[in-house]
This record gives sequence, C-alpha cells and structure tokens, in this order.
Amino acid sequence: MDVVMDIWFKGWHSIDAKLLHPHSKPEWRDRWVSQIIPKHDIAVVEVDGEVLGFITVNPDTSELSQLFTRLAEQGRGVGTALINWAKNRLPGGIFLSTLQLNRHSRDFYEKHGFRETGASINELNGYPSVRYEWTGICIRLPSDLARSDR
Repeated sequence: MDVVMDIWFKGWHSIDAKLLHPHSKPEWRDRWVSQIIPKHDIAVVEVDGEVLGFITVNPDTSELSQLFTRLAEQGRGVGTALINWAKNRLPGGIFLSTLQLNRHSRDFYEKHGFRETGASINELNGYPSVRYEWTGICIRLPSDLARSDR
C-alpha cells in the first residue's frame, strides 16, 4: 500500500508545479483505507515485484476514481493496460473526472474513447475538473436473433 500511495501522491503533484493538494499524504492514506478499498475494485500492474501503476473503479456507480502510473512508466502501456482492465470490468460504460489543467490525462482518456461531458469544481481539492465518459460496448445482434419470439 505504501508504494501505491507514493505513486498516487507523486503522480497527482507532478501534474503541475503549482498544484498543492489541501490534504496531507497521511490523509490520502486514510481516504484509501476508509473510502476506496471498501467501495472500489482495484487493479495493480506489477512487473518483477515492482508496482508500476494502479486503477480503482466503483462497480456500483461506474466511476473510475484513480488511475496513476509511476512517472517513468508514462507512455509505456501501463495506463492502457489498466484502462482496458476497467473497460472489461465495466463494459456498460465508465465516467471519471480529471483536473482541467491535466492535459496529459485528458489526451490519454480521449485517445481511449472517453468524451468530455461536463465540468465542475473538485470537492476534495478545489480545482476545476472535467468529466469524461466512455459509453461502453454496444453489441448489435442480427435482427433474427434479436426478435422477442425466439
């Protein structure tokens, strides 16, 4: 858990040199234990015993709440593997919020089929955020299979 906390905390603060989260790292850990673990499915990418990134999704709300990789792993496929895990986990659709100024993440989500659907102020950190949605997988059945009399 300490490694995940480091990746999360460092990753968030690397978005922009001016960013300062109003909560301390111990408060992030408390949030992880009290809010994220009980309500989210969590996947971790690990190679040779080293954690490279993680993702958390809430299956009840379809929210992707956290996706972070080690800074050195950005652009190397770890985030893509994690987002694909989430899409398989929640094939009906996913929503998330990311900081408005986080162009790197916004480009990543757009590359993976997410579309901007709104804006707000993040309640936890007070920064402007953008909402993104991936509408999921739609499988069309041939008309003869989709008929209700079969």
